[in-house]
Amino acid sequence: MHTDIKIIKNIRDDAALRSSFNRLAEKTFGLNFENWYQNGYWKDNYIPYAAVREGQVIANVSVNPMTFSEKGILHHYIQLGTVMTDPAFRGQGLCRLLMDAVEKDWADRVESIYLFANDTVLDFYPRFGFQRVQESRFFAPLSACIPDRPAVPVPMTDPENRAALEKAILSGVPQGSFDMVGNPGLILFYASQFLTENVWYLPAHDAWVIAEAEGDTLLLDAIFAPRPVAPKEAAAALLAGPFHNRYCVSPGSLSRLECGFTPFGADGADARFAENRSAWEIRPLENDDDAMFVKGSLTKIFSQEKKRFPTLSHA
Repeated sequence: MHTDIKIIKNIRDDAALRSSFNRLAEKTFGLNFENWYQNGYWKDNYIPYAAVREGQVIANVSVNPMTFSEKGILHHYIQLGTVMTDPAFRGQGLCRLLMDAVEKDWADRVESIYLFANDTVLDFYPRFGFQRVQESRFFAPLSACIPDRPAVPVPMTDPENRAALEKAILSGVPQGSFDMVGNPGLILFYASQFLTENVWYLPAHDAWVIAEAEGDTLLLDAIFAPRPVAPKEAAAALLAGPFHNRYCVSPGSLSRLECGFTPFGADGADARFAENRSAWEIRPLENDDDAMFVKGSLTKIFSQEKKRFPTLSHA
């Protein structure tokens, strides 16, 4: 049935196939990976499994090997992303063909496979053995404390600033009880394209944070630092500086903090941080446009504990 189709398992350095891949990604998701590639951030932990016909990418499932730290233990997963099929070739089993190739290569090498799906395909992934799981959101009130030194904006349009952020990511320690480890390419996919004005440096902590404001909420997406930094301390440093001007919000208008990751102790999984749980309001993450589906050990973890995959770990 697919005798004229080849599965090519890494098209990164083939200019013609990469261009075809980008055209399909733009048509499907409005995404283009060329700048990411040209800036040197597309590395070996983003691996397209591309269905190629007559030199054109007509379907794809990308594999993202991921390492996470949970309670000091490293876990190895793969995240699937950029799942797409050209409209002219849908309904021909190409996604099944690619999923089977991924399973064959990776099922015995990682503890779990997971992905995030939008509301148009919620019934699709269970056909491949994936189970939807519930993520959590973590909120805390913002307090009016004065930090030693305020946060400084660091524009990511400057290559030197991007290099400094990459160094901080690689040298940093986990900042939450379920945190992605050592994946600067994925963080810089966001920081170099969509969040170029959302990166801040905290001099008092030698920490880098990615944060934004939405309504009355300060969204703390990520912290990168050589030591753990309390999210409320990071928020205080942001609010003491030009963060308000960046988002055109008046002082005092931001009343709560939301972490885009699982703060230490908030999930109740680590007795060392038990006192932290009461500091956080935990709500289910209700989002059919970014629903999480898993296979393997993650199914049990998310059924028993309150966790959130870091927002900037979504590939």
